[in-house]
Amino acid sequence: MTESEFIERLERSGKSGETLALIESLGFRREFVLEQMLNQSGALTVAHIAMLWQGMPNKHDRKRTRALLDALTEAGLLSHDEQAETWTPLP
Repeated sequence: MTESEFIERLERSGKSGETLALIESLGFRREFVLEQMLNQSGALTVAHIAMLWQGMPNKHDRKRTRALLDALTEAGLLSHDEQAETWTPLP
């Protein structure tokens, strides 16, 4: 997914401004979200994404990662398997 496709999908969800502001306020870069989350083919976990983002994440980093995963799910970009606590990018 390109950045323009990302923005377009956010706009279609009606959550573009809200989600983009949250990404920034949580300290993530759009490039990271695209490369490490939305352009992956497997399941994502809070621990894995937080490790990629911060190296040695603390509980606050994991909490911010979870908030981002939930926001991307609400925007229709990820699906969440609550039982396994994993997220998968949607095509």
